[in-house]
Amino acid sequence: MKKIIFLLFFVAVSLGVANAQDVITTVNGEDIKAKVLEITAYEVKYRLYNEPDGVIYTVDKSDILMIHYESGRTEVFTQKVMPSPQYAYREPVEGIRPGMRYSELKRLYNYRDYTPGTGDFHPGWTGVASFFIPGLGECILGEWGRGLGKFFGNMALMSAASISLYAGFYAGYYEGNYEEGVGWPIGVAAVCIAGAVGLNIWSIVDAVRIAKVKNMYEQDLRYHYSYSLNLYPSFQYVQLGNTMQPTLGFTLALQF
Repeated sequence: MKKIIFLLFFVAVSLGVANAQDVITTVNGEDIKAKVLEITAYEVKYRLYNEPDGVIYTVDKSDILMIHYESGRTEVFTQKVMPSPQYAYREPVEGIRPGMRYSELKRLYNYRDYTPGTGDFHPGWTGVASFFIPGLGECILGEWGRGLGKFFGNMALMSAASISLYAGFYAGYYEGNYEEGVGWPIGVAAVCIAGAVGLNIWSIVDAVRIAKVKNMYEQDLRYHYSYSLNLYPSFQYVQLGNTMQPTLGFTLALQF
């Protein structure tokens, strides 16, 4: 009799220990014995049950079929309407609004944090546009002041170089003053051409950075001003009197 009681006690303790854990079931049928730490909009963070102080793992919600919690509740996951953001490795900037200019955005975003996403401006092509026509890349991105400033600045420097060379050619050829023709006019032209090249390089770099910053801004706008409608089925046991009855329900979630 004592052996039977001890055996029943051992089985009860074993079942209690087995239930004192969360079980994550993935869409490919794998069961992960874990301790769920956090559930975000797009992923689930957990530690392995047998490693309570171990590494924190992350799995996308789209890869999870359901989670059976230690409390007995089961949460079934469905495919989300909104895909995981392309900027999963940075937090969206708060307090932005439509129509912001680059002069404001450059204080909120670091172009080095940019991750390419669907529907973005291609930073490389804006740089190519500014390579052929200084300032064109900025104008394409809506920054007309910056673009036209570089365009007319480049035109002014190249015009000054041309005028200086023409003045030197005129002085040397028509007036016979060779030393004056090859002296300061060529020096001034060289300085102007160097300035134009530097301005052109700046225009290329600036266009690429503006594209990256504005892409991150557009990504965050889509995050803040979009919505998703999801229907989540749930299955759990509810105690009714002395018995546990299974219940099936649905949760309608609107995110905006």
